[in-house]
Amino acid sequence: MTTKKNHGFTLMEVIIYIGLFALLMGGALVATYQLLEGGGRNQAAVSIQEEGTFIYRKINWALSGATDASINGTSTLIVQEPLGQVSPLVFDVDGTDIRLAEGANSPNILNSAVFPVTNVVFTVSNTDNATSVTANFEIESVPFVFQTYLR
Repeated sequence: MTTKKNHGFTLMEVIIYIGLFALLMGGALVATYQLLEGGGRNQAAVSIQEEGTFIYRKINWALSGATDASINGTSTLIVQEPLGQVSPLVFDVDGTDIRLAEGANSPNILNSAVFPVTNVVFTVSNTDNATSVTANFEIESVPFVFQTYLR
């Protein structure tokens, strides 16, 4: 009696192995996509935060050493004699841009074109011995609120 030895896989084994391999590859692709998309969302959030912080620092810089601040409407802030300058610094809004001008010079846009700034409101409050300036604005629907006191 002669016996025949099988070398290789049966058709059923090959189908099962291909199915398992497809499941593993599908899971790996889904996990890779989620990692890449999550990283992109984190990068966008960091960029928005950096943009808001930059605008805040410009406003804070203008108010350091200022003698007085006033508003014209709700979206224009006028800072008198900041850092020993004679000309006032003027923050205003042009569409979706926050601009900064020194005296009669043409204004410079502070935010990048990628991130429009909306809902800009400046307020100035005078109490007995302090003046506070508050700036509220949104970048990509993320609210930013900054308050500084003049000395």
